[in-house]
Amino acid sequence: MDQPAVLFLLRAIHIGVGAFWIGGVLLVTFYLLPAAQATGIGGGQLLQEIMLRRRAPAHLIWAGWVTILAGVGLYMRNMATSHGAWARSPMGIGMSIGALAAFLGLMIQMIVAGPAARRMALAGAPDGAPLSDAERAGIARRLRIGTLTATLLLLISLVTMATARYY
Repeated sequence: MDQPAVLFLLRAIHIGVGAFWIGGVLLVTFYLLPAAQATGIGGGQLLQEIMLRRRAPAHLIWAGWVTILAGVGLYMRNMATSHGAWARSPMGIGMSIGALAAFLGLMIQMIVAGPAARRMALAGAPDGAPLSDAERAGIARRLRIGTLTATLLLLISLVTMATARYY
């Protein structure tokens, strides 16, 4: 596992796919969902395209898993080369906090935000079951809370991992 090529590949995957993941989540949270909500019917069609046809939630979740698995490989390498001492170091603790935040963010994406986005998009489809105003408001609230919470956790992860070597 200590071969330079493997280490480079794991780092490149972790950072590159992680940038795609957090960038996509930020784009959805702060631009696409608010724009779709503000534009009404047209926004529903946009959500259908992004969520159902382009499968953005599935791609973001997939990117989250790839990022986390590459991070686990890097974490295991650091643990093996230091015989566990790295995890108790300030850098190891910072990386662990970032890893936990990323994992929780991914779980919220999978359990809360993704299903809510799918339900909202399906409701606007021609063959979808319509939602009452109360149901639509509840799903929109759940989607907003889920995306904001996942985004906050991913930002915590980003900052703690980017700065962990300086603790």
